[in-house]
Amino acid sequence: MQKLSRSQRIALNILCIIGLWALIVPAPAAAQSSTSLPDAHLGYGIHVGPYSSADPDLVDQLGMDWVKLYTEGQIGTYSHKRILYRMDIGWPGDGNWDTVRSQIRERAARLAAAGVDAVEIHNEPNLAMEWPHGPNAWEYTVLLRVAYTEVKAVAPQLIVVSGGLAPTVTTADRRAISDIEFAAEMLDNGAAQWFDAFGYHPYGYNQPPEVEPSTDTLTFRRVELIRALFEERGIYDKQIWLTEFGWLRDPAEENVHCSDSDPNFAGFAWMRVSSQTQADYTVRAFDWADRNWEWAGPMFLWNLNWSLYTPNVSPMCSHMRWFGVLDTKGNPLPVFQRVAAMTHRYSDYLPHLTIYAENMSAETSIYCPGSILVGEFEIVNSGYPGSFTATVDVAVPPGGPPVEVYPDQLRSGDLVQVYADTTDLAPGLHVIYLNVRTTIGGRAVAEVIQGYIVVTDLQSECSP
Repeated sequence: MQKLSRSQRIALNILCIIGLWALIVPAPAAAQSSTSLPDAHLGYGIHVGPYSSADPDLVDQLGMDWVKLYTEGQIGTYSHKRILYRMDIGWPGDGNWDTVRSQIRERAARLAAAGVDAVEIHNEPNLAMEWPHGPNAWEYTVLLRVAYTEVKAVAPQLIVVSGGLAPTVTTADRRAISDIEFAAEMLDNGAAQWFDAFGYHPYGYNQPPEVEPSTDTLTFRRVELIRALFEERGIYDKQIWLTEFGWLRDPAEENVHCSDSDPNFAGFAWMRVSSQTQADYTVRAFDWADRNWEWAGPMFLWNLNWSLYTPNVSPMCSHMRWFGVLDTKGNPLPVFQRVAAMTHRYSDYLPHLTIYAENMSAETSIYCPGSILVGEFEIVNSGYPGSFTATVDVAVPPGGPPVEVYPDQLRSGDLVQVYADTTDLAPGLHVIYLNVRTTIGGRAVAEVIQGYIVVTDLQSECSP
């Protein structure tokens, strides 16, 4: 066999590495077909008006397995449903955090005992309407940390959801702060360790749900920009819960004429759509989230029954009543009928094992024997909030290197390092396999990772 020159060996090595990266870097995923669906991951919920006597059968007819409630007296009525409870907690202007902590503990203990599954900490803190002295992401993160710590101290099983952000742009007076800006500041202040799921309100305004999102437009898919913030920071293990969404029906369909001149409707007139459009957009929104947002958890439609409040409780032009699925006489609207008839793919409400591995490859020379870092991977729960433990089995073809994994007993959220001993390895491409195994919900789950090591016969300086 002809002996290769040094320049030929270098060229061959480059070709080998190019081929290696062709193996490592996957081709772009093909467009999802209309029949291809991810594993079921959504929950289906609706808001029930506080201090109301809504028929719980309506929730059953809609196919909802969740309700979002506001008063403790409602909880028993929906004991057969999963319950998200809105826990409003204001910033303590007097600085009395001891009182705040005590109140949170007492409420959390009561709610857990009553059968509540999750609590949402405050509401739309990026609006002055909900944070009166002016929205402040750092303050809200402090409040969230206190709430999370106290809730988990007395009821660790309760899922803590951060207060759903309102989709908005930052106003000149900063009485409203962009949800994108607010969320980024929350994450940069460490908020992700203080919630189990992130709350968001992806209202569609007057746009179809499929409209592309952008920072300066308000659309249902704007939540994708929030998810991008998480991924930019390497946060893959937190679901986003869509704790309010919907479209506003035109009151004129019931001969109620509202405009921006009415203080109860001010700023909402431009959002009006017909009842048929409201129905169509709503079911398409559920379908879009089901098909495209594997990171999304329960979705809560706003709302069941605000339309039934008397005018002295909720004025006829209150925007809240026109997001409902019932008319002012209690009759089901087209949106009710369409949601009841649509396909519901309910989550299994279990954690899901996902592996994020980048650059699981290394290059070395026969002149540099020893242990090298092949790469790292993160073991993530990409499903319903929860945790699990896993083990790693290493498989190496004959002639391959000994491999060690640290740690070898894994928990969701762990970053794992993979080392290989290249002593006595022959030049060429060596492949290693890692089998990450766990059991979730009584079912065995496994993910396989491939790692690659290129060994050359080139003399070079060895890394220390």
